[in-house]
Amino acid sequence: MPTRYLRIPLLGSLLLLVTLLPGLATERIFILKNEGEIVQYKIRDKQDEVKQVASYSDQDFPGVFPAASISMKRGNILSVYDRQRHLTGRLVYDPAADRLKLYDGNPGDRAGLSGRLLEDPNLDEIFRQRSHMYFKDWNSAPRRGPVKDKFGKMTGSTYRDIFVLQGRVFGISGDHVYQLTDKSGESLTGGSRTALVLPGADLTGAAESPWGEAFIADAATDQLHRVFLMEGELVAENPVKNPTLKSPSGLDFTASGELFVANGTASPHAVSRLKFNLSGFTRWWPRARKGLDLDGSGALDVAVAEPVGYVISEKTHPIQQLSAEAAGGHYGISQVTFLAPEINSESAIIALVEYGPGGNTPVHYHPNMEQIEIVLEGKALWEVGEFEREVGPGDVIFTPRFVKHGYKVLGDKPFKFLQLEWRNIED
Repeated sequence: MPTRYLRIPLLGSLLLLVTLLPGLATERIFILKNEGEIVQYKIRDKQDEVKQVASYSDQDFPGVFPAASISMKRGNILSVYDRQRHLTGRLVYDPAADRLKLYDGNPGDRAGLSGRLLEDPNLDEIFRQRSHMYFKDWNSAPRRGPVKDKFGKMTGSTYRDIFVLQGRVFGISGDHVYQLTDKSGESLTGGSRTALVLPGADLTGAAESPWGEAFIADAATDQLHRVFLMEGELVAENPVKNPTLKSPSGLDFTASGELFVANGTASPHAVSRLKFNLSGFTRWWPRARKGLDLDGSGALDVAVAEPVGYVISEKTHPIQQLSAEAAGGHYGISQVTFLAPEINSESAIIALVEYGPGGNTPVHYHPNMEQIEIVLEGKALWEVGEFEREVGPGDVIFTPRFVKHGYKVLGDKPFKFLQLEWRNIED
């Protein structure tokens, strides 16, 4: 089997309107705890932090519950289904609020403050035409491919779940895996063919890995079958057997390659977490991590949001003057924090800062932080390290650890800059 590598998105441009793609290790996990509740968690891999962010019930989204399964679609739209696989509602993850909200089908306006949701992106745009994510590997790499969505709607409750490998769509039912399309995504003559039989299995859910395998939950044997295509044929090898798996059902991968599995029986965890390590440059092997507990009960399903960034400006986050206590040694400062680790970032803090005339910050240094300031308006005298300089719009000041720095406003106009910080840097 060929080696697969994870793709990591690049950091976007930083302007007054800030667009940021957060670190892949900050994930949003949605768990269908029971037929009447969805629980949202934030997972920060760097600190192995697992934090419950919110819980949603019929009081939040009337008519969506009772629910039997959930599935994350393109645009981070969470589709909710009943036991007959009928759609009961669609919710969308709002990264700015870090919450689910009801999705009414209106994606919004790209010129508006919230932008346009990419439920149906325009593939004629040149920056999408040149991207492998929308064309070359669109039906094999991303989990939210259009072919998968199309056949999910067409087949309804015929299959427990659907997955895509190298453009081919497969459906699971009982102990059978059926192939539904050819490699171009076109329906097979006759509708389907048996691609694989796993005798005695009760196949309950499937998820594509970032390296080109599909994992299928088997509630009858408490394991995950690993399947992949070899010369166009579906092959099963090296199933995942782990004591944390108990009546597994729904499962989903994060962008960083961690697998979350909903267990129908909480023994010992309602949701299992499996981190995969590359072995011998050809195989990915699982390593169990501490799972998630839900008050001793099992879980029905799990869905993972794609990593998110968002556009912020003074229009959405007005700048505010800080009190002397909140300013912490800065004088004449107004500020708004656009981004911090408490939201989506792993380590960066981004703030818009303004000092009034006469404003200043005494000379100091940071032992565990680096800073960048991008000057937008006004002028200041800036000491950084062993020199000083008058700075103005277009200048960028970089301050590494242990480098002394301080500044004062020059003239009678406010001095404004965009500040980026990376904290908790260690030797």
